[in-house]
Amino acid sequence: MKQRVSITKVVECNFDVAVGQALDLAGGFGDLIKPDSRVVVKPNLNKVAPSGSGAGTDARMTEAVTKAVLDMHPASVVIAEGAAVGYDDGSYSTEDVFRATGTFEVAQRLGVPCVFLNSDEAVALKVPEPLAMDRVLVARTIAESDIVISVPVIKTHPRTNMTNSLKNMFGALVGTEKRTAHVLGINNALIDIFSVLRPAYSIVDANVASEGVWRVPEDSRVMGLVLAGKDALAVDIVSSSLIGVDPYSVLYLRAMMEWADEVHSLNDIEIVGESLWDNAERFKPAFEVVMEMFPNVTVVQGDQFCGGCVAELVSALRHLKLAGYETQMNGLTILAGNPTEFEASGKIVVIGGCSEELEELGPMAAGCPPTEDEVLEAICEACGAEPSLVMSMRDETRRQVWESSLDLVGK
Repeated sequence: MKQRVSITKVVECNFDVAVGQALDLAGGFGDLIKPDSRVVVKPNLNKVAPSGSGAGTDARMTEAVTKAVLDMHPASVVIAEGAAVGYDDGSYSTEDVFRATGTFEVAQRLGVPCVFLNSDEAVALKVPEPLAMDRVLVARTIAESDIVISVPVIKTHPRTNMTNSLKNMFGALVGTEKRTAHVLGINNALIDIFSVLRPAYSIVDANVASEGVWRVPEDSRVMGLVLAGKDALAVDIVSSSLIGVDPYSVLYLRAMMEWADEVHSLNDIEIVGESLWDNAERFKPAFEVVMEMFPNVTVVQGDQFCGGCVAELVSALRHLKLAGYETQMNGLTILAGNPTEFEASGKIVVIGGCSEELEELGPMAAGCPPTEDEVLEAICEACGAEPSLVMSMRDETRRQVWESSLDLVGK
């Protein structure tokens, strides 16, 4: 049986109608929300940004979804989120994000509590076949709910290529557990998280989405759409395709599509309402924006290039530059994703287990995905940089960032 995903248009900013139509087409809440259900509405609010900018879920979208849930008369409804807990960047107060985006005002108007997940009590979920995390610390509000409704906004992502309904659940991890996932390797950590934590329903804000690295307003993209579906993986495959990101380039989507009893491609999904391909656009990848900061470094991407290499490459390049090795990286060519057509000479680095047949061309960071240290060491070897110095400066930079924003994590 195919999983159903609906696409509807937002006409004249009427989110109530668009959400209602998307729910009706996707099958609604009828067999899901019961009188004794404890429901969490989970928007994507990772940083302070204007509502409707595409950087986070539009407050009007959160309101429309919450009203649709309240119409089912469940036992309880909360709006819950945990804002970004920075890895290479700073953190945000969840309360500040709720207020700045208008979500706090929505909750007050509807008489629904707000829950700040970063400071919630932690519940450990055991991962049965871990790749990076053998247990995940999740907010009790999420762990003890009956239904989590993911209400993300479609965005490209500098570490995973795309973020939507599944990645939105990353906000359910308490406080610094988010940082732990990055330290252990974000892409494998996400696969572990989604093996034990997934939303029961997804309703996607694609009215204004975000490309690049979510700069406002230059990265905001008006699409005027809402997507909905019961299966988060199916919704994410459709959403990824909608913005021109190959689902197979998102490592956790690729991994999940290989699991038994899951959708394996668009062929396993029934799309109803508006046409996917009539509304599809090509968003500027976040990785493309990041590489603009390194104009003298060339990344040759093969068909298998995915977020697994992107995440660690972004950090490695960033910290090499911060350590003063930008000049040494001039003329560097990075082969990733097993490219078959390229002209490369001089400083060459090979990234990712899928590129192992190219390992004789230069220093290689193997693994799928490789670790950040492996990528950093390979680039250092090719450029004549000292890896221990880069890693020491990286660790000190992160320590300062983490300590400076420690008081925000619990807010």
